[in-house]
Amino acid sequence: MKIRSFIFGALSMLALAAGFTSCSDDDNDDISKPNVELAKTRAFVLDEGNKGNNNAGITYFDWTEDATFSSDLFVAQNKHQLGDVGQDIIADANGNIYVIVSVSRYITKLDKNCVEKATLQMPEELGDPRYGVLDGENLYVTCYGGYIARINTKTMKVTGKVAIGQNPEYIIKENGSLYCTNSGWGSDNRVAKVEIPAFEAVSYYDVMYNPDRIIAVNGHIFVQGYDYDYSYPWGELKSDGTFLNKGQASAWAAYGNTLYLAYSETNWSTYATTTKFYTYDVENGTLNEASPLKNAPEELATASVYSMNVNPYTGDLYITTSDFVNNGKIYHFASDGSFIKKFDSTGLNSRKILFLND
Repeated sequence: MKIRSFIFGALSMLALAAGFTSCSDDDNDDISKPNVELAKTRAFVLDEGNKGNNNAGITYFDWTEDATFSSDLFVAQNKHQLGDVGQDIIADANGNIYVIVSVSRYITKLDKNCVEKATLQMPEELGDPRYGVLDGENLYVTCYGGYIARINTKTMKVTGKVAIGQNPEYIIKENGSLYCTNSGWGSDNRVAKVEIPAFEAVSYYDVMYNPDRIIAVNGHIFVQGYDYDYSYPWGELKSDGTFLNKGQASAWAAYGNTLYLAYSETNWSTYATTTKFYTYDVENGTLNEASPLKNAPEELATASVYSMNVNPYTGDLYITTSDFVNNGKIYHFASDGSFIKKFDSTGLNSRKILFLND
């Protein structure tokens, strides 16, 4: 069973009504009437919540000021809860936002103000949706039933599926192909590759057991997984299909040629955590064990890093932490590594930050 599942609570699932809401034919039209006016420089934090508690949410802040809105933005704009386990948040070129809510088994399409435009209740046969990647008008989503589903973002309907293996997780698009990790909840060790135009044939590459994250950086593909001894191996999937182990990392983010990595290691006898930060130069293939962070708050060295995120407009790094009980913390570092500010999220387990500038 996947290690992270031990952290979360009961396995009860929120039942959401199936069906679709209306969707604008012109994605350039801003049809929303938001209850909360947002800054042009906006960031949305997807707060995962705890499994079974219906407490996923979205934290909003202005990334020029790190000014956080006081409550769950999704609830403020839409007057209902987001659902159970916020898994992924993605934006297209028109500013539409897609949020994957895994256990509630649906995908919601929002406008740039976080106002809901349409929803898709995923078919039961596909299983819980996990992570997604966009390609034109199509959203490709991994589903725990063992599929990649193709969804038309205009109609918010499933238009195709490919069976790839047990419990797929993260997915990327690289050189006209989709790559996703097959975790199998610890029983699989493969990355699946699907050519986008055909969306049929699947090829596989062996990596580590229980692979989870996958990221592409300037033509290089990296994979990270969970071992049963609570270590987090990561490495590069080479162009010839071989896998080269690089070390240990439990969270990462990329900007330019730099891969930022964090390794949070917990002693499960004492529950004490130690975290180190380092970088990898993708172009030169060199690992720098020195922390890229300057004047970092001391508590980061003993905090559990939940995600690392880079603002693509500034190169600034945002690190989220979680104790799985209280609202998450967000640490903002400038592109040169200098510490800027620490502030609170409005929800639990801050999984990902989406940055927009419109």
